[in-house]
Amino acid sequence: MSVISRNLNQQVTYWAMTGSDGYGGFTFAAPALLPARWEDKAELFQNDNNEEQVSKAVIYTEVDIETGDYLILGDYVGSATPLGLSKAYRVCQKFRSTDLRNLRSVRKVYV
Repeated sequence: MSVISRNLNQQVTYWAMTGSDGYGGFTFAAPALLPARWEDKAELFQNDNNEEQVSKAVIYTEVDIETGDYLILGDYVGSATPLGLSKAYRVCQKFRSTDLRNLRSVRKVYV
């Protein structure tokens, strides 16, 4: 077990956005429960349009997560959609970095 894996001791529910519903909304894949580290923290970052934003939280995980997907702290796999959940946030930016030996990667996600 790596140092990264040992520190991912929380669970987040993840909804991957799969497309548009044709009415201005989104469709989502089935929710998945992931190990992660969730920090409620305001951090300045640049989004994909090079605009500065302030995060509501920063999440660390070993799973690839895309911009536009949704995350919430805790087990919400019973909910087919994140829409309507007050603490479910849309991913605004993501970064991936590897350890010094290039064996493991950690993803840093801003919501």
